[in-house]
Amino acid sequence: MQACSSSSGPKDPNPAGVHWVSGANGNYPGEVNAWGAFTGNKVGLAVVFTVRKNWASMVSADWPASAFPRDRFPGELSIAQPLFPPDGNEATCATGAYDTYWRTFGATLTRHGRADAYIRLGWEFNGGYMYWHVRDPETWKACFRREVTALRSTAPGVKIDWNMNAHNDTLPGSGRDVWDAYPGDQYVDIVSIDSYDHFPVSASETTWNRQCRMRSGLCTVIDFARAHGKRFAVPEWGLVRSGGGGGDNPFYIHKMYDTFAANAKDLAYEAYYNNSEQDNVRSSLHNPNLNPKSSVRYLKLFGAQ
Repeated sequence: MQACSSSSGPKDPNPAGVHWVSGANGNYPGEVNAWGAFTGNKVGLAVVFTVRKNWASMVSADWPASAFPRDRFPGELSIAQPLFPPDGNEATCATGAYDTYWRTFGATLTRHGRADAYIRLGWEFNGGYMYWHVRDPETWKACFRREVTALRSTAPGVKIDWNMNAHNDTLPGSGRDVWDAYPGDQYVDIVSIDSYDHFPVSASETTWNRQCRMRSGLCTVIDFARAHGKRFAVPEWGLVRSGGGGGDNPFYIHKMYDTFAANAKDLAYEAYYNNSEQDNVRSSLHNPNLNPKSSVRYLKLFGAQ
């Protein structure tokens, strides 16, 4: 199936519903399961983030893996990890100086029964706002490969999720193409993208297709993953009420659903990022409902049928 269509607009599928792994963000199972209560569906995956202040908080701290034992949350985990803490750098990483830390992280995951987690290593590497963003693509890739190798040595079942941010076609440190940071098929299990409704906004079929086909667009990621024999994922997606966003935009919700449904056989997972913080995207559809029209559309498509 094609990653996106050129039809006149989203059609109401009949029946709708989710037949793939659908997740939500949350620091603890109670927060994630609240999303399930809202949708009427069991949440299949939790998106979590380590504390990225130093090596100990990143690789040896029990949280967040300890917060999601199988008996409290039987679904899968997607853990966002920077390549190094704020005082690290890609050049030192590429020498192998950080390998021991990543072996420790694999052991931490194994200890908590989460050695099969998705790890978004160096997530959104094409965003200059991330301190681990790519400076030199070759050095960054060497760093990534070393860390993957070390992590797999103590958690061989881990799933490496190479994750870009949508609508950033060039790497901020060098101006190179975003795909120049791809480390190679043997170091990647999932090709993924965080795809929010901003920069540019999806206001119509024309604007949806234009942004989806960008070098760092969702459709391009799907096509690349398929060509490389990989599955794709969308660990973060959602509305954006802050500057540059489309606000309460049911059209965007519907197009994301259509894309997931059309490519479900290649979709590893997707997770709506439900956020209401004043200085963040303010995508919230539930508790609080900041986007009432989109909340109705989401429940119609993604809710229990």
